[in-house]
Amino acid sequence: MRRLTCFLCGVLAAAAVLCGPARAQEALPDDSPEALFQTGMSRFSAGDYETSLTVLSELVKVFGREPELRGRIDLAMYAKACALYNLERREECVKAFREYLAAFPESKYADEALFRIGVCLQQDGDHQEAVAAYRQLRTAHPDSAYAEDAAFQIGLCLLLDEANADAAAAFKDFVALYPRSRLAPQAGAYAARALFDDGKPEEAIAMLEETEKRPRPWSVVTYCNFLAFEIGDSLFDDGEFETALKAYRRVKTRRAILQHLKQDLARLEAEKAAFDRRPPSAQGGLSAHFRAARQLERDVAQTREMLEKLETMPDYDANLFHRIGRCYFNTDRHWEARIAFKRVVDTAAEEEIREAAHFDLILAISRLRRFDDLLVEADNYLGTYDPEGRWQ
Repeated sequence: MRRLTCFLCGVLAAAAVLCGPARAQEALPDDSPEALFQTGMSRFSAGDYETSLTVLSELVKVFGREPELRGRIDLAMYAKACALYNLERREECVKAFREYLAAFPESKYADEALFRIGVCLQQDGDHQEAVAAYRQLRTAHPDSAYAEDAAFQIGLCLLLDEANADAAAAFKDFVALYPRSRLAPQAGAYAARALFDDGKPEEAIAMLEETEKRPRPWSVVTYCNFLAFEIGDSLFDDGEFETALKAYRRVKTRRAILQHLKQDLARLEAEKAAFDRRPPSAQGGLSAHFRAARQLERDVAQTREMLEKLETMPDYDANLFHRIGRCYFNTDRHWEARIAFKRVVDTAAEEEIREAAHFDLILAISRLRRFDDLLVEADNYLGTYDPEGRWQ
């Protein structure tokens, strides 16, 4: 959860609500609305959210119904809810933002309030209520800067709730509505996931193929890689060898992905470090700055997660090509099978996989009726795995 300090402080500075002179503040009584407002906001700016929450709550409680203070109360209730958000008191945060929306339904921050409600509910696992909040945001504020992210989160909530058909539809809609979004490749990958989980592997493969046509970060490439392998294995086990091949062809070698992921993570971390050193603009660019920061954090986290997962798993390349070879063999494409099996024999580190592929290589050569090659390869097999001649 990203804190709202910089964003809120910038908004307040742009609105000129925190620029009262120090002497004027000192002259005010401690319990005046202006003193409460300035103290609450200054404590928020300093990151003292607990004190800010106490002071702003008192301001709203005592002076919340004063018509001449409506502008101050709007910002105070907004800041109060943001303080709760930063303190990760999500249930109270949802309540505070809902009270804020009830009091100021036309506020310039109403769309953000709905988005924060959705985020808190989503983080607490209440996906249905989160979807309702995100949909309310998109309906009431279709041009909001938060509408795009809300559309993506709707699909994610549905996927987490295993409403796979609805999730696939939501992610497909997202890609259609926001084809240039940085989230579009990930939405395509999640749509494929939802389709596979919904028992539609061929549609999932088609979605992966469509996603490949777009530029993708390597974190998404890796996610699609794992998914394609999973789809291929499922189809292979069901004897659907031709369709399994379509999935396996989407899989890239572990070595290639590792290299690219490491480079991508280094680039993203450097980009984030430079971004964090750059202060947000106080004139119209604050919301965009906040969203860009959130996207960078998400990109770094996802790339690091994919890299850690790939580094801890064993090399799958030999097993992949062995299964590809079996798919070719079982669909009577023996020449292609021979090439795949030969690659496994030449590169596999695990003797069990290498021996199985070597035996399958002999079978493929036999089916091709290349008897001279068959004798050579059979001798190689026996010399490698039965050097003492016991099998003979």
